[in-house]
Amino acid sequence: MSYIPKYILKRLIPANAFFTVDKNGDGKADAIGFYIVNVISPLALPADIPKDPKELAKLAGVDDLSSLITVTLDGVDLKFDFNKLELRYEGKGVRMANLADAAGITIPVGGKVVVIYDYPESEYPPGMNIVGEHELVVKYNIAGQSGEIGAKREVTSDRVKLKYPPDVNTFK
Repeated sequence: MSYIPKYILKRLIPANAFFTVDKNGDGKADAIGFYIVNVISPLALPADIPKDPKELAKLAGVDDLSSLITVTLDGVDLKFDFNKLELRYEGKGVRMANLADAAGITIPVGGKVVVIYDYPESEYPPGMNIVGEHELVVKYNIAGQSGEIGAKREVTSDRVKLKYPPDVNTFK
């Protein structure tokens, strides 16, 4: 199991990193998100990322890529689905359908990756108030490497229902 020291985790996922997004402009949150700052070393993605998610799953030795990751928000399992995940870097979005578009990208130290997960307000647990402190935990088991990354961060009222795509460079 991998371990990330707390002092690195605090820089990796800053205090203001959590937010929700109104993707379709109807005034309701359609997704949750956070951003990560690369604080360790440049991260180069392989130039030969398969275009077909099934091929990628085969390389990972699984039938369903979603089985490699579990995500909980405030202790509630989100039933993770890679098809609901979007990663954004320098204004470009990558989902499973266009995963090969990320091939060859290098994220420099200090680069920010925005993680957005489709999770509409209608699916929130009863009584959940999005403004306030939340704990997000991601557990992974990929290529024999397992680990857990968890963070408690506060969602402030100015980070709720952000216009899509959110510009995390304006976060203070």
